[in-house]
Amino acid sequence: MILKSLLITGIIQGFFLILLLKSKRKNAISDYLLMIWFGIMSCQLSFYYDNLSAVPFAPNFMQILGFYLPLLSSPILYLYVYSFSVGNDFIWKKYWIHLLPFSVFSLLCFYLNFSYLNSITFNNGLPNFDNNIPSWFRNILTIPLALIPAFYTVLSLRMLIRYQKLIPENYSYTEKINLNWLKWIVISLLIVFITLFPLITYGVNLGLVSPQNLFAVVGSILTFYIFFIGFFGIRQTTVFTNISVETNFEKTIDSKPNYKNSGLNDEMVDDFFQKLVLHTEENKPYLDENLSLATLAQQLDLTSNQLSQIINQKTSSNFFNFINSYRVEAVKLRLKDPAFAHYSILAIGYDCGFQSKSSFNKIFKQMVNKTPLEFQKS
Repeated sequence: MILKSLLITGIIQGFFLILLLKSKRKNAISDYLLMIWFGIMSCQLSFYYDNLSAVPFAPNFMQILGFYLPLLSSPILYLYVYSFSVGNDFIWKKYWIHLLPFSVFSLLCFYLNFSYLNSITFNNGLPNFDNNIPSWFRNILTIPLALIPAFYTVLSLRMLIRYQKLIPENYSYTEKINLNWLKWIVISLLIVFITLFPLITYGVNLGLVSPQNLFAVVGSILTFYIFFIGFFGIRQTTVFTNISVETNFEKTIDSKPNYKNSGLNDEMVDDFFQKLVLHTEENKPYLDENLSLATLAQQLDLTSNQLSQIINQKTSSNFFNFINSYRVEAVKLRLKDPAFAHYSILAIGYDCGFQSKSSFNKIFKQMVNKTPLEFQKS
């Protein structure tokens, strides 16, 4: 009874989170993908709940679809993660191939079920195959339910890690766009799969769970996971913000930056770097806490790729370090200046372009080998 109540809670919770996302004034692509994921998870829990009944309400073909929903939810979660990486460049029609696992295995089961009348039935969430169906074919129909979701989860984590490596090339701040919360959500999902796979495979044989309650337990665990995502999604504003890296993510993610087609030779790089330094010292764009590579490139009439090349080649560093080095120098000058003696150290940090106390202290310590307070005292 408790397990069934948890399943109902998860179903309601999923649809409630969809309404919460839909209530936004303007939805980003990532919002729609997350809404689709919540809807799929609610349908999956509905399948488990229905299968706990002695006589399931859903017809056989709908139970087949319900059984294979994990092959749909995991690619959608991957596309959700990917949408943060490419931002508004996300094109729906390019990613239909990720729906193939769900479509192929569902169609295989449909074919089998109609070729051999009712050869597949479901009981307590588990498929029961007719004796005429070879065991190797049964494995083909069931093993992908463990392998494919795990594959997409690892792919999502790999995507996030690579995305985070690109942030310093494009932004002078990382606090609101590092997506650490989403990385932990994906890691926790991987842990869920690692936990559920042996439970589903060996749980009944080892007496850890009864056949009647196996997928009720699975569904209850997924209910807590939906709550986990919902909690962090509401708590973190970045889940409702489409963040895009302003360089071509797909071209740069797997290789070092390629500047062959930038149109800049070494002499031009030297000239533009002098202009960059002059512009930075005179106009102080680093005081803008939201300064990005694209914004600074526009001020210099360059492309983001060209500006990235100039900074990388002339400083052997990235945009993040280049801008924050100016911010740190500005802080050091003000800490030495008696005119700023009545300002707090943190106020000076904010005034020089830092977004938060933690980033200010961390970056200053890395570049000066002293905390701001230690530097002021020295």
